[in-house]
Amino acid sequence: MIPHEVIPPFSIEWWMYNIVTLLLIISPILIGKKMSINNEKKLTIGIAYLFIFEFFLIDFYNFYLGLWSLQDSLPLHLCGIMWFVAIYMLITKKQWAFEILLFIGMPGGIHSLLTPELTHGDSLIHKIDFFLAHGGLILAPFYAIFVLKMWPRKSSWLFSFFKLQILVITVGILNYFLESNYMYLSKPPIADNPLIPDKSSFFGAWPYYIVIFEIAVFAHAFIINLPFLIYGAKTKQ
Repeated sequence: MIPHEVIPPFSIEWWMYNIVTLLLIISPILIGKKMSINNEKKLTIGIAYLFIFEFFLIDFYNFYLGLWSLQDSLPLHLCGIMWFVAIYMLITKKQWAFEILLFIGMPGGIHSLLTPELTHGDSLIHKIDFFLAHGGLILAPFYAIFVLKMWPRKSSWLFSFFKLQILVITVGILNYFLESNYMYLSKPPIADNPLIPDKSSFFGAWPYYIVIFEIAVFAHAFIINLPFLIYGAKTKQ
């Protein structure tokens, strides 16, 4: 298995990559809001194609370097799965895809940017890929809201959480057969994430830290839903 590398939070490098990523998230949204309907459609499909190209490019790069492996390179981490959901949402504008991106994919992308863990090495290309890929998970739902005018349905945050459990079970089974650690279900990530208890403590051990993860995901989805719930209540008055 390939050794993972981390970028220390709040280091100069961390700030540099995250500021650039934030600009790349904001720019397509501001541009898309000012476009005509036809140009907006072209931009949306263009972003989807860019996501597809980015995935195959980094996979080819890792394969070329001999870094590709079944244990590390399949798109079975949560953010990898959500990357394909984002592509599907941009192309089809399916409501369920938007909702699971908003409530599950986006928080995962945010935490990954806050505590970067590089699974294939710390070369410049791998760092750019990491921040583009996880920034894209933040871009996609906000782009859907402000440009595509999509809106989450009532209780969709809860249904999205339940759908996540299907992924957890499926990936957990694959981890067993592949001897891998996708979605960090076999052991906790090495990144200094505040959601991960001290690894020497009871709740930092397997499988208890997964329960902490689940509670955190549930809480994130609930909090993200609150502005939509409040806005919906005000518009009915």
